[in-house]
Amino acid sequence: MTKQAISQQDLIDLANQLLREHEDYIPGIEVREVSQQRDVLTFKGEAFLDDDLLPTSNSPKAFNLYKWLCHRLSEQYTLSE
Repeated sequence: MTKQAISQQDLIDLANQLLREHEDYIPGIEVREVSQQRDVLTFKGEAFLDDDLLPTSNSPKAFNLYKWLCHRLSEQYTLSE
């Protein structure tokens, strides 16, 4: 399957739209960065850490959502920049 080239900003916008539509959406979750290593896209954003920078109950949920984006979008897109 041929992957579609997409800009970082367009991919961030798409990822945030998909997050808002996901059944496990967490208010406040947002992709802020995307990078690519080989064929894998990596998404970074809110990690839901407490004041001591320790994980909260939402941290693993956020990690799983970012991982879901990685699997879903790495199959379809490659960064154009």
